[in-house]
Amino acid sequence: MKNTPTLHTEHLVLDRFTLEDVPAVRDTLYTEAVCRNLFITPNKTTEEVTENIQWLLDGYETKEDFHQWAVRENSLCVGRVMLTVSRRFHTGTVAYYLAESTWGKGYMTEILKRVIDFCFDDLGLNRVEADHFARNPASGRVMEKAGMIKEGVLRQKYCKDGEFLDAVQYAILKSDRN
Repeated sequence: MKNTPTLHTEHLVLDRFTLEDVPAVRDTLYTEAVCRNLFITPNKTTEEVTENIQWLLDGYETKEDFHQWAVRENSLCVGRVMLTVSRRFHTGTVAYYLAESTWGKGYMTEILKRVIDFCFDDLGLNRVEADHFARNPASGRVMEKAGMIKEGVLRQKYCKDGEFLDAVQYAILKSDRN
């Protein structure tokens, strides 16, 4: 299967990044609010964003199981979804973020459900997992609405800007699906 196939949800399209996405990514995804709960430095320059997207473009062509989607609303990039696949363990780990303008619309739940379906139906995985900073419970609600089950809190799993942060772990198994 090719890396990062195009996926559709009711309101959005998930597909590969292009260099045309640089302005939207720079202006909407690297804000202070979006980056607060990510390991991404806000306020990236055009050059930094271009380098990052070029790395993605190279990965689409050279890496196996490389799934990095641009989330598009009316063709404009408004988010990113990353899927790391472990064929050895039949597991996928999902991470995501959306532009502030899309928050509260239910888009992330819609996206996560579609990516979970892709993991089970197209990749044949057995488990899909994700975690979030404990200070970001909205992300946990997204995971729950997508059918994931809270497995526990990983105390001080991450260190961001010198602060140790707990992570809340969620997962769904192929056998959990209705």
